[in-house]
Amino acid sequence: MKRTGWLVAGVVVAAGCAASGPVPRGPVAASKPVEAARPVLMRPAEIDARMRAAWKEKGIEPAERVDDAGFFRRVNLDLTGRVPAAEAVEAFLADKSADKRQKAIDALLASPDYAEHFTNYWDRVLMGRNVRKNVDHAEFRRWLHEQLEKNVGYDVWVRELVSATGLTSAPRMAEQPVNGAANWYLRYMDNPPDLAGTTSRLFLGVRIQCAQCHDHKTEKWTMSDFQGFTASFLSTRARLFYADDKDKKGLRAYDVEDLDRPRRAAKRMDIAEYKSAAPRALDGTDLLSGGSKPRTALAEWITRKDNPWFARAIVNRMWGVMLGRGFSEPVDDLRESNPPAMKDLLDTLASDFVASGYDLKHLLRLMANTEAYQLTARPRGQRGDGAAWSYYHMEQLGPDELLDSLIRATGLPREKAERQFSFLFDVDEEDDHDDEFDGTITQALWLMNGKVMQRSIQIAPGSALAQVLSKPGGDEGKIRALYMRTVSRPPTDEETTHWVTFLKGQPVRQGYEDLLWVLLNSSEFLFNH
Repeated sequence: MKRTGWLVAGVVVAAGCAASGPVPRGPVAASKPVEAARPVLMRPAEIDARMRAAWKEKGIEPAERVDDAGFFRRVNLDLTGRVPAAEAVEAFLADKSADKRQKAIDALLASPDYAEHFTNYWDRVLMGRNVRKNVDHAEFRRWLHEQLEKNVGYDVWVRELVSATGLTSAPRMAEQPVNGAANWYLRYMDNPPDLAGTTSRLFLGVRIQCAQCHDHKTEKWTMSDFQGFTASFLSTRARLFYADDKDKKGLRAYDVEDLDRPRRAAKRMDIAEYKSAAPRALDGTDLLSGGSKPRTALAEWITRKDNPWFARAIVNRMWGVMLGRGFSEPVDDLRESNPPAMKDLLDTLASDFVASGYDLKHLLRLMANTEAYQLTARPRGQRGDGAAWSYYHMEQLGPDELLDSLIRATGLPREKAERQFSFLFDVDEEDDHDDEFDGTITQALWLMNGKVMQRSIQIAPGSALAQVLSKPGGDEGKIRALYMRTVSRPPTDEETTHWVTFLKGQPVRQGYEDLLWVLLNSSEFLFNH
């Protein structure tokens, strides 16, 4: 049996473990505790071998390996959501060890920035930008951050999220524990059909929303399937803990709980049709048969090891995050009529993810160490979907990545930039069902001429430019420092010559502000490449 077969079957084998002689009999009191067998997990080389086979079959020559500076900037953006500090770039480029890329990946996954970045990512995916009134966004983010900081298994925190009960916010008039995860239900409390469609799409990669109104025309999903899935949420309600209890921001605490019957609001005309449906999972599993509340039973079914969609959906999503495109696109659409590229690799990665204990850091580490991830963004031939990740797909920085990178590069105070960013760069990806961010003309003009951008390039006390200019040395050193801060690489000789010449014809202040403005508005800064 091939190794992938073992993984698919859920069988794990310890490294170096082999059948040997007879099992000794007798007392075992003095024996050492038996350690649990560690699963044999995939290595990047196995992915590399499959990618090379795919490229060879298609007659594709992969792009060159990205240089160290390009790799370091890319992996910082993907794992921590912002460009690296100039000092970190210098240290990485000076490191001559052969495994410095692996060490950098491990260090970034272990850094506090990892949890912060993916809290932003999942918050955007789950809550969107337009957070509903009364949702305690801070408590929700605090719960999410804790899951990611502790690297809780993906199956565990998804199960807790889907079935969350308890107080959504700390009541002012009583000491009660809060479950920030319950705020996700609060977001959809008035619309169980939307909650059902979103749950299926996000965690299973199955889009059933159109079956809300009619049997799907090309897929197998029917209105009965949608009604059964939605009925899983009808027994859940969120009631005010104390009607007159508000905090300083006007937030009220809600108590999310599961009842023994559909809640009263299910009599509403737009929900009543689901009340007569028996709660069922998408494969027809009866969610009432096990004795659990329907929503709890649904969460258990979603995260079961034999669920054919759960692990594949998150692997496809994370592959899209790291490699620019998922095996299936959009990343939350794994329907049969939208078959994935390299299906065998997707399935093997999904089995490996299950064997790892649904370890998201293992999954990201595996992907970041592959040859495909470490190629340049310059294709040697075929482009697009048929190129099988033979070059890196460039992505424009998302709002969070752009803001955090701008702050790191310029030393701009966060509070002065966030308000304008939230106004100009609001992209509700949860509603759009799309993780891509496309800049607008207004955003482009803001980047070129906005007040915050103008302030970020000024030589003011404490600003990045003031720090660079205060250092001894000539223009060459200062030009290099600005390049390292912004595009995370030293300038080429040609670039240095160009800027030295440019600066000689300018007042010092004007010349350096123009140089920093050009770097911050360059595609090299605004894209992950």
